[in-house]
Amino acid sequence: AVARFLPCCAECEEVPRTSAMAMSEKEQLRLSWMTQFNKAQQHDSWGQVVEAQEDYQSMAAQIAAKQGLPTITSKEKDILHRLALCLGARAQALRTMHENITVTDMKCLVPIFEALFTGTEPDIFPVDASKYQFAASMVKPSTEGEIICADAEDESSTDWHQRQAVLRTVRGTVVCFRIEKIGLKDAQEYIDPFMTVLVADARANILDSRDTNFASERRATHVMFNQQVYLNVSLEDMERSGAAIFFEFKHYKPKKKKISTRCWAFMELTELKRDEEIVLEIYHKPTDLKKKKLNLHSEKPLYLHLFATFISN
Repeated sequence: AVARFLPCCAECEEVPRTSAMAMSEKEQLRLSWMTQFNKAQQHDSWGQVVEAQEDYQSMAAQIAAKQGLPTITSKEKDILHRLALCLGARAQALRTMHENITVTDMKCLVPIFEALFTGTEPDIFPVDASKYQFAASMVKPSTEGEIICADAEDESSTDWHQRQAVLRTVRGTVVCFRIEKIGLKDAQEYIDPFMTVLVADARANILDSRDTNFASERRATHVMFNQQVYLNVSLEDMERSGAAIFFEFKHYKPKKKKISTRCWAFMELTELKRDEEIVLEIYHKPTDLKKKKLNLHSEKPLYLHLFATFISN
């Protein structure tokens, strides 16, 4: 039997250097947010309502935008989500003068900002969820710290809004995949390439289907995605149904005027590792949801690369 779950390829030897850069970026964010939060806290404590409201709203927008960064782990993503909701809820409280969440609650967040991205984040969030869980609609992700008033269609494609949508419908552990890249010897030839993520049970019934946006870049032997997809079925439900997860690489064929599946990959739930790179073999089409016909797409060491994060809901 062929071992499908594979170690990282030679091309990924640069990961440590990239990770070091990513850690530097996260440290910069932590220090910047600590400074901004201290300023917002001062305005709040001094009764400068308008200034505090603007500070909190701006920070909520920044943090909501950054929770989708490729280097954010499951735990960090959960903490960022809660921080953004707290900030949005406090801004709303200052606007309406209904203090569901107080200035004292906000002071409890200081140790969270200090520990963020250090690996020493507390397991228990210091503010009760009932004080901020209503605030998701009040937070609008920004770009480079600037609040953007986008229309609903644009908003729905952001990581923040995808997360809010799935949290409203899924009970249990939510699985999010960041599809990094797929290796193909003719990677530059594909028009409008995208991935479809399928969840199918032991009888090959499809439980969920999600499409990515078009790929962000095409290199010599890789189509780059770096996109996140949230599954609309919980990990627990997948385990109960004996499900597997499938990844189809699709592209547009102008001569036939249709979208075609070029190749595919799949993983068993035992291969689903939180916050680790997952490397999967790629197979010839058509996709076989029963996993019986597994013919390698290429003899070259080219694979599908992705990461998974979990969200407890």
